[in-house]
Formats: sequence, C-alpha cells, structure tokens
Amino acid sequence: MMDQPARGLVRALGLLLAGLLALPAWAATPTGSGPEPAVIVAEATLPTHTVYRPAALEGRYPVVLWGNGSCVNSNFGYREFLAEVASHGFIVLAIGPRRDSPPPRQQRPQDPAEWPPFETRHSQLLDALDWITAENRREGSAYRDHVAVDKVAVMGHSCGALQAVRVSTDPRISTVVVLNSGMMADGDQYMVRHDLERSILKRMHAPIAYFIGGESDIAYANAEMDWKELQELSIPALNANMDVGHGATYSQPAGGPFAAGPVAWLKWQLKGDASARALFVGERCGLCEGSGWKLRRHRLE
Repeated sequence: MMDQPARGLVRALGLLLAGLLALPAWAATPTGSGPEPAVIVAEATLPTHTVYRPAALEGRYPVVLWGNGSCVNSNFGYREFLAEVASHGFIVLAIGPRRDSPPPRQQRPQDPAEWPPFETRHSQLLDALDWITAENRREGSAYRDHVAVDKVAVMGHSCGALQAVRVSTDPRISTVVVLNSGMMADGDQYMVRHDLERSILKRMHAPIAYFIGGESDIAYANAEMDWKELQELSIPALNANMDVGHGATYSQPAGGPFAAGPVAWLKWQLKGDASARALFVGERCGLCEGSGWKLRRHRLE
C-alpha cells in the first residue's frame, strides 16, 4: 500500500502526462537568453532524442542528458527550459524525438500497478552519451572535437529525474540534477518500475543537486527523505526550494525563474564558473537571500 507522499506523487505524474507542461503548437521556437543562442536539432543518427545546442559550435561543450516528466517520449513541454540551458554553452541530449507540437494528451490511472510500461527507459540517457562521444570522434561530424566528454550532467524532471538517479553511478557522470523529484521507499511499485533502490545514494560518486518546488511540490516529501540520507554520505549535495510547485516554470520564456538555479549549478559543476559557484557557496551566497530560493548545503566547497 502506498504512503501519502507516494500517492500524491503518482497523481502529479499522471497530471503531467495529461499535458500540463505542453506549449501551444504555434509558440515560437525558443533560443534561450544565454550568450550562445540555441537551436533544436533532430539528428538522423539519434532519432530517439532531441539535441538542444548552441547554434554555432565553437570550442568544447559539456553534455547534459535529460529525462522527461512522467518518463514520456516527448520533451516538447521543456523546450523553453532546455533551450535556456543550451544557450549557456551546453549540449543537451533530451529523450524523445524532436517535435513541433505537443503529443496527444493522455491520462494514467492513479494506481501505478495499472500503468502501462513507461514510454522511455533510463538506458536511453546513456545511449545518448555513447552517441555524442562517438560523434566527437567521427570525421565529418558537426560535433567533432566540440564535446567535453569528461563533463557530463544527468538531469531530469519528476519521473525523468529518477531515470537520472538510476544511471548516476556510471563513472562518466560528473553531476546529478534532480528536479521536482525524489525516491520512494524500496519496494514501492514506482521504484520497482525504475529498477531502483534507495541504496543507490551510497554508490553515487558525483555531486547531486535537488531543485524542488517548495512544500506545495508533491515530490517535496520524497526529496526530504533523500536529503536526510545524504547527510550521512560524503558526496557534495544541494537542496534548493522555490515555491513554484511540482510543474515549476519550465514552459515559461527562458524556463522562467526556476531555471536560474539548475543553470547556475551546471555552469559551476561542468564549467568551473566562479560566479556560478558564488551563488551556492559561502555564508552570503548569491542565492541564499532575496532570490526566491531556500538553500541547504552538504559538503559544498
């Protein structure tokens, strides 16, 4: 029998699948607000994914692997957010083929035991990493020598965040970003579907950040359970809350105010950006006061 946090999270995942993050089909293609305007690309040799990247590839770019809310096979509802990430100098490989309109709306039963299989698999995150690693070496590839294959984040929203956690022990992963999510108890049907156990926290090697939508976020209690366990571990960890709920602001222009936290974390962890680091570290860190964020930190230096 599911506890209250688990039941609530399941209901929220069903609503996300119903299309609450979908943008109007006529919305302009986003390019982000960062210094390198982004493009959204369908690559013939990676038809299962969408690539968000700077339009002009100059230098080497860290990689961000992305899993969608409800583990759906569409990243359309996250276009604004993912383009924003890419515009700050990242190559984002998002599960789901490129789309110009949202997928048909669906609704899942509340009981996860009655759900059909997830539309996507956690292994697709690593499939994308294998692909971009090969493209970085391939003669004639647009990505040749433009990928920092040793700087890789795995990130996802809600169900997609658990996919990210599931692959977090891969030695190629540099940081893990959990958005509006957290694990349930072992044996929960949702955890079983992810082939996931809470002990994975003890096997992680990379810094992990949780960006949560405050107490109104249906995943808040799950993230709190993870955070409590992380206090006993040696990996650096962040818990950041903004009062925006489970759906956050991903579909707003440039990903809305919620995007600033994850983008800054990626810039610090994957680029060594000192200004981004200052947002999280120190008694008077940039996001510590007056930013809309409430931060808790563990072994961040």
